[in-house]
Amino acid sequence: MIVTRLGKRYAKALLELAQELGKVEEVKADMATIQEAIESSREFETLINSPVINPSKKIAIFKELFDNKLSEITCNFLEIITKKGREKKLGSIAQAYQDLYRVKEGIAVAIITTAVALSDKERESVRTKIAEATGKKIEIEEKVDASMIGGMTLRLDDKEFNGSMAYK
Repeated sequence: MIVTRLGKRYAKALLELAQELGKVEEVKADMATIQEAIESSREFETLINSPVINPSKKIAIFKELFDNKLSEITCNFLEIITKKGREKKLGSIAQAYQDLYRVKEGIAVAIITTAVALSDKERESVRTKIAEATGKKIEIEEKVDASMIGGMTLRLDDKEFNGSMAYK
């Protein structure tokens, strides 16, 4: 998901509000839920991008879809951005919030690509080594690429480390 300036602005405001209310973790989970809904459901994405459906109808649909799944802060936030016609940027806002949360907590995302899925022991070993090298908490995002002969590639922030057999 591409994060826009508008998405960052709304995400920053939401993060500040969540910090004031002590609900940062709750809102982070809510943003992950919303982002997953957008990425996994073409119908939901079409709904939020539709100029034909009026805002009050969208708000009613959001309430029905996310009933008891989102915190009160997030529900109110969804209502506000929908009334302002900014619901089309919801995916960008959700991604930006999670990015800001990671920066605040000192978390880095490591994208690891391997030929076969890592075992729990291997995953934890890689996480520990990266955390020691960077001094940050590490979230691992795994990708399996069967076309790789062996080894792995690691992408951390804007750096890529290629330890694949094809590279060597």
